[in-house]
Amino acid sequence: MAFQYGEEQVAFGVAESTYGVATVPAATDGFRISDFTITPAYDRPEVPETRATRSLQETITGRKSAGWSINLINRPSGTAGTPPDYHLLLKHAFGSYTNNASTSDVYTPLKDPSGLSLALYRQLEGIQEGVYGAVVQNATFNWSGDGFSTVAFSGIAKDMSWAGTDQTNGTGSGATTLVVDKGDMYGKYGVVDINGDGSAVLISAVSGNNLTIPSDTWGDNEAVAPYMPTATLAGDPLYGTAGSLSLDGGSSTISHVSGSLALATGIDLYARDFGTSTPTAVTLPQRRSVSGNFSFLVEDNGNYETLRGKAANATAQDVQLNIGTTSGSICRIECPKAELSASPISGGTGLIEMSLSFTALTSTTSATEDEVTVTYL
Repeated sequence: MAFQYGEEQVAFGVAESTYGVATVPAATDGFRISDFTITPAYDRPEVPETRATRSLQETITGRKSAGWSINLINRPSGTAGTPPDYHLLLKHAFGSYTNNASTSDVYTPLKDPSGLSLALYRQLEGIQEGVYGAVVQNATFNWSGDGFSTVAFSGIAKDMSWAGTDQTNGTGSGATTLVVDKGDMYGKYGVVDINGDGSAVLISAVSGNNLTIPSDTWGDNEAVAPYMPTATLAGDPLYGTAGSLSLDGGSSTISHVSGSLALATGIDLYARDFGTSTPTAVTLPQRRSVSGNFSFLVEDNGNYETLRGKAANATAQDVQLNIGTTSGSICRIECPKAELSASPISGGTGLIEMSLSFTALTSTTSATEDEVTVTYL
């Protein structure tokens, strides 16, 4: 038995061509993570009948889904025109993606992202877990003057996948049913390697100790272990000592301490059809929203006009935040019409810090899907 350690983990993401149908990731689909949490949501309804006892006697299997969250350091690729390793998460959070060769990678909102779903995998040394039929519901960018810039993603998925370490029970030649000693070690869409030959095998179904796989050949008592390719990783992390904030579209800059931007995509999964146990489609039940905040040190003859006057008068700001200053390692966040909220100035002794929240709107009342743009350049 080998204990599992978080320092050894790496994540992978791959887009689905058909909702809820996972495929094997490539080496270029890997990305670094700070944390990856998968939360199974497996309902077990209690049967509401009584039989001369106050004890619970029976439950049944209800609906299934899975929640997921990923935290990572904001890490551009290091090459302008090449997206960051976690490109797929950004694309599925915003919906639209444009690559400008040797220049930039641009992420903007898409009116109807219901055709986007993905599979995510978390690989440790001896186990693997993941989700499929997944959508991004939230993306949050954070930055501060004395810390790493981070990005957090979270959402919901059709179901989770997994794979442990076991062995074959019997031989197979050009077979599609792999028999193992312990079938519970594996779930649908787990990815394994048989006998350490370095080939990824996708499990499409599990029934008892029988795993359905593409045609393959194996001997008896051969190892069946979770497998992912060696991830191809690039880029340097962004830290709070390089960057700038502008509230007039880049014409001038204003100092601040820290901030965040939160995108709530309004995406969900539909899970109400009779005769089904997992979500069956991607839906858009809510409006997308973009909000954030900046923390400032209050200055009487500097930023006070913005912190109090423009916020109180609902004067929209053209936000442009640059995290990083070196070509290929810059993350730019733009909100062309950000309405500041009037906030209290509080504090006791020492420097007075003020947190100013904002809501991002489309640039004009007739514009669509332009309330936020994230560009790596």
